[in-house]
Amino acid sequence: MYSLHHLPLLLLPTLALGWGGTEHSQISAEAVRFVPEGLAALIQPEAEALTHLYCEFPDQNWPGYGQWGDGNAEPYLPRFADTRREWDISFYCDWNPITREGVSYPHSTPRAYEAVPKYFLKAVEAWKAGRLEDGARFLGVAMHYIEDSAAFGHLQGVHRGLHWDTRQPLNAGDYTPQKLGDTPEAAVLKIVERMKWMVEATETAVDPVFTKVEMPLSEVKRLTQLDPVPKEVLRAAILAKHEFAADMDLATRACATASAQVCADMLLTALSFAPKPFPQPKPNALGVNLVFNPSFEAAGDENAEGWCLGWLDLNDKTGRAEWYRAGTHWDKPVKQGARSAMVLWAPEKGIEWRQTWRRALRVNPGESYRASAWVKSRTEKGSSHLTLELSDTSYHAIAQPKSQPATGKGDWTELQFETTIPPDARWLRVILHSNADGAAWFDEVSVVRVK
Repeated sequence: MYSLHHLPLLLLPTLALGWGGTEHSQISAEAVRFVPEGLAALIQPEAEALTHLYCEFPDQNWPGYGQWGDGNAEPYLPRFADTRREWDISFYCDWNPITREGVSYPHSTPRAYEAVPKYFLKAVEAWKAGRLEDGARFLGVAMHYIEDSAAFGHLQGVHRGLHWDTRQPLNAGDYTPQKLGDTPEAAVLKIVERMKWMVEATETAVDPVFTKVEMPLSEVKRLTQLDPVPKEVLRAAILAKHEFAADMDLATRACATASAQVCADMLLTALSFAPKPFPQPKPNALGVNLVFNPSFEAAGDENAEGWCLGWLDLNDKTGRAEWYRAGTHWDKPVKQGARSAMVLWAPEKGIEWRQTWRRALRVNPGESYRASAWVKSRTEKGSSHLTLELSDTSYHAIAQPKSQPATGKGDWTELQFETTIPPDARWLRVILHSNADGAAWFDEVSVVRVK
């Protein structure tokens, strides 16, 4: 007989909050693997990002991203990289934790039965409109909710301890995904049906292990109604994981496999509504500024829309970046309008203003672009420069041409250069970098395609 009451509560914090990024990535990768090659080829350029980035979006849609103190205002902990803004995650989740706009869905059933159809339909709409990247990102959000629903999000005591040994691949076997409807509206009904089957299947897989520690899932459900995270359930989850590790690992993998199958059904169904072949984006127009919000005038949440901050030294607690507003002083560090992007007391590694990936430019090898930005600096040491980050289909930087540096104390100076897009480059985004020990202001950014 196993005693739940004598299991030390000191062990409880060792339980992670449900499946982590590696687990989500493995499940999503298996779902993509299940899809026939002909259909999978439609999203091949976004496949790596879907399985390693987009399926984790809902877990990264928190206000702590970009803040010091690990998101908890702890003075000795490092800053969180601003992943939420860099990928416009709040847009794809349709929930902004700063402005409280949109709808926030728990990562569990029954609300997941509302969330998944919503993001599925957004993905289908984007793909029908030829927006490959947007569709993949919305679908990644939908996959996350399916995956968490297979990890007992509705029973938090179980959810917190449900993990498999990710040092070994998931290996979900073979599966032939099914198309779930002839219209998107019919498909969402079937998706919910498949999710309910999945939840039932996962409970069937895990129940025998919990029964061995005298906590069958029927009892877990009863206790969960009384307390969101009952200690008895947490103890049972720990005991099952430690005393029946092999059984728990197999049961957990069965849950992950079920969610991979449902994700594959949804992915195949969404692809069935996409144009074939998928239309290639038109080349960027010649002679016009292609930068979104180039003067930093349009407001996002807490800074300029379409821009985010890159904190290159996450342990630095001196450097600042500010969406600067011109005041009533005789010296207004803006080139034009009322706003500029400021960096103050940057560490040696620097601080950057970056275009978000949603506002990055799709480019083609061989095209030529002229980049420019105005900078005003007041510094004794360090410099500022303009960079173009050129990335491949997986959003890995393959080249970063940059301007001459701006140094010292002076009036507004224009930084500019031209570059040709190298082979394998697909994306271009602007980065404004400064490691000045004083202040630097950036304004009037421009990227123009030239002959």
